[in-house]
Amino acid sequence: MTASILVADDHDIARAGLIAMIGGQDDFHVAWDVRDGLEAVETCAIRKPDLALLDIRMPRMDGLAATREIRRVSPGTRVMIITMHDSLDYLEAAIDAGATGYLLKDASRDDILRTIRRVLQGDAFFDGPLVARLLRRAATKPQTNSSALETLTVREREVLAKVAEGLTNKEIGRALKISPGTVKIHVERIIGKLGAGDRTQAAVMAVRGGLVATSREEQP
Repeated sequence: MTASILVADDHDIARAGLIAMIGGQDDFHVAWDVRDGLEAVETCAIRKPDLALLDIRMPRMDGLAATREIRRVSPGTRVMIITMHDSLDYLEAAIDAGATGYLLKDASRDDILRTIRRVLQGDAFFDGPLVARLLRRAATKPQTNSSALETLTVREREVLAKVAEGLTNKEIGRALKISPGTVKIHVERIIGKLGAGDRTQAAVMAVRGGLVATSREEQP
């Protein structure tokens, strides 16, 4: 069974272009397209798509508010933001709202398809340059109390740092020389210890607590 996708963008040309770009795939298809966030929420509540691709600035309800509502009315629907705004504030707000992906509209077709597949498979992916900037900002102005992070073991900190860098379980396993199944167990324990909603929220806590920034600075 192919995964179902909803696309929401108030610009007809942009919406049609995205649909054409990601069409013709064997493993997913665009089942619904709408023009604003409110319509996206209403459709997700009824149709329960596997993935919602949302623009940020839309009439009636913007993509960030729509993300929060979609996660509430259709918890099984993953949300990915595709936008022209390379804003750290938007990126953080999208993650806080429950988005699992954030990609800029100038990304290549291959990058968009690759990201959609990663998100559908349960991984999180956010625009690389934006995440790098977010990490630098977090390193200078940590926003989260680090006490929760201090409950993690050394291995859990290593896994969480890799999660926050956008690596899949398989990639984390290769990097740390452990199996993907073991990575999954670590991620589940991390989420539980931090009281996070999912791996994305756990990664945000790592970013804001300075864990990822420290990890990256120590790499050769």
